[in-house]
Amino acid sequence: MKDISNASFAYSIHMLRMLLKMKLITQDEYNRIAAISAAHYDTEIYCV
Repeated sequence: MKDISNASFAYSIHMLRMLLKMKLITQDEYNRIAAISAAHYDTEIYCV
């Protein structure tokens, strides 16, 4: 189950990076959503 959560978190971060590169979200929004995703998927350490 942890592998599924990690994969889902990685996918969500990848999608956020795409939105950021397309300038559809700001860096601040990216950081806040990444933190929310990390908490949701119970990710302890992540580097973005």
